[in-house]
Amino acid sequence: MMKWFMALTESVEPVAEVVETAAVSNSALVEMPLFTKGLLTTAMGLLGVFLVLTLFFVTIKLMQKIGTKESSQE
Repeated sequence: MMKWFMALTESVEPVAEVVETAAVSNSALVEMPLFTKGLLTTAMGLLGVFLVLTLFFVTIKLMQKIGTKESSQE
């Protein structure tokens, strides 16, 4: 049982390498000024809101078309 556990732990990469990789990939975002981070957050939030509104609009239009097809068949 202990040999099996040791084999599993040897195959896992060290945590320090994972932390270094994560730090390198996020360094561009961390080094941005606070004002730029705020603008980026605001833009992403507005984009998300308008995306949801667009999905609601498309869903409502689709439901209206389905409703008119069903009423015309009766």
